[in-house]
Amino acid sequence: MRTFKFEDLTFRGTVEFRSVCCQPVSDCMTVAAFHVGLKQKLYELNALLENDHVIFHHGYNRGELRKLFVKKNLPGFVDEDEVYALTRRILLLAREGLCERGFGEEIFLDSLFERVEVRENPSQRLLRMRQEGVSLEDIILQYGKLPQSAGRI
Repeated sequence: MRTFKFEDLTFRGTVEFRSVCCQPVSDCMTVAAFHVGLKQKLYELNALLENDHVIFHHGYNRGELRKLFVKKNLPGFVDEDEVYALTRRILLLAREGLCERGFGEEIFLDSLFERVEVRENPSQRLLRMRQEGVSLEDIILQYGKLPQSAGRI
């Protein structure tokens, strides 16, 4: 059994981020780019979250909030429009951090911005497609598609 921590140093000397969900193949670099961009803007991110009243400062600690937010519906004290606005601000911070690095990595965040615009994540998309009668085989094929920009960076 392995410990459940958000970051774990493995016996191979690598860092494992366990809080990261599996992403479609076309978005495989989004998680790394998001983390790197935010690391570059850590001070600004901390300030943003310290002053946040969309999610925080409602009497719940981080562990309790995590349990509330992994459910299908948002908790009653949360305004969905405000959550998407906060998410967009965090994505903009990550993009700024990547732009500061100067390697063109900000392209990997495009799919995250698209998700905010359409207000749908890969899990919600999968559930919607199943409700629309799309076969699991077709969903798997779409999930496994390589990005159109593969090999450009």
